[in-house]
Amino acid sequence: MDLYLTTGFLGAGKTTTIKDILNIFKDKKVALIINEFGQTGIDGKILADITSDVHEVAGGSIFCTCKINQFENVLENIIKQNNPEIILIETSGLSDPSSAYQVLKQDKFRSINYKGCICIVDALHFNKVIHTARVAKKQVRISDLIIINKIDLVNFVKLEKVKSLIYELHPFATVEQTSYGVIDPSWILDLSTTHKDNHEINIKDITLVSYEIIIDPKCSKNELAKLIESFIEDSYRVKGFLQLKDGKFLINCVGDSIIMEEYCKEINENKLVILSSGRLPIGKSLKHTKELYPNILLDIIR
Repeated sequence: MDLYLTTGFLGAGKTTTIKDILNIFKDKKVALIINEFGQTGIDGKILADITSDVHEVAGGSIFCTCKINQFENVLENIIKQNNPEIILIETSGLSDPSSAYQVLKQDKFRSINYKGCICIVDALHFNKVIHTARVAKKQVRISDLIIINKIDLVNFVKLEKVKSLIYELHPFATVEQTSYGVIDPSWILDLSTTHKDNHEINIKDITLVSYEIIIDPKCSKNELAKLIESFIEDSYRVKGFLQLKDGKFLINCVGDSIIMEEYCKEINENKLVILSSGRLPIGKSLKHTKELYPNILLDIIR
């Protein structure tokens, strides 16, 4: 069975790209492992509409010492119980996947053919994250295929700058470019890894932090937008499902962009997941937001 690993920093478009990869393998039996840094799984709910064989590992990077056993158990169960033709892993945007091959080369995973690591890069925000998040550099350096996404949002000069930064980190990288996460099937089907197996299992990156905030369902879309704007500069990513006065929505924020998409399924917990860095004052920002909007932001959970 073939295994593909997808990585990329928060908001690069991994979930959208995963949808396109799943379509490439629509005639194959595919198992999907979703890894989210926060405790609340969001991407898994989105992708469950496309494939039923979805397995979540939340609350940290699957290649961190704190989660590696859970990941290995999930992978073993998939092999024994499901016997898929394709295994597709979406890592957390805060994950360092450099130890992937070290884990997969174990004898118990000998039936797996590791095809390689695909890194999705956000053309619009890459220049910022590459200088503020060290894990973003690692994601590029160990990948076998790097896909620059959202090229429709940047001009030629900025796109060339992104390419230059990538080649500085990975001079021999295979680099492709796209918009809306659209994938040329040949990029995936022709992928092969260089088997970089000289890495150890990662320790937890203490510079990464996760918060959850509980939102009052009587809140309107406009009120929510103002609330998010009060702390968004100190975050990497804001995401979640919310019941609002205007209806049900999937909230997705990257950079200063706030997107609210209508959502038709049941929402069990009215909260947003916020991912940030310990180097940013996100805790203080959220506390200030709570003071500004005490009737909307009901609780902050660390």
